[in-house]
Amino acid sequence: MAYKISPEVEEILKELVKDAGGDGFERIRCPLCRWQPTAESRWCCASSGEPENFDGGCYTVWNTFETRGRCPGCNHQWRWTICPRCHGWSLHNDWYEKNAS
Repeated sequence: MAYKISPEVEEILKELVKDAGGDGFERIRCPLCRWQPTAESRWCCASSGEPENFDGGCYTVWNTFETRGRCPGCNHQWRWTICPRCHGWSLHNDWYEKNAS
């Protein structure tokens, strides 16, 4: 069963996250250049060569970190993510900083 959050609830959740001191992206960084995405950052599901080798992009535009790399348009699970700043590819899971503890 899938649940859809209404725009009103989504706005309330965003405000709660801000009140808690962040936008949820403070522990996500490019492993190559340390660039940090925001909630407004966007990626496009498009066919690509190395390293993903994916043929069949659906051209959905979304924030890949809101879905842990899964395209909401075609359900492709991206293993690699490109950095908009340095244009380097890194494994998607490597973008998530590990706990310092």
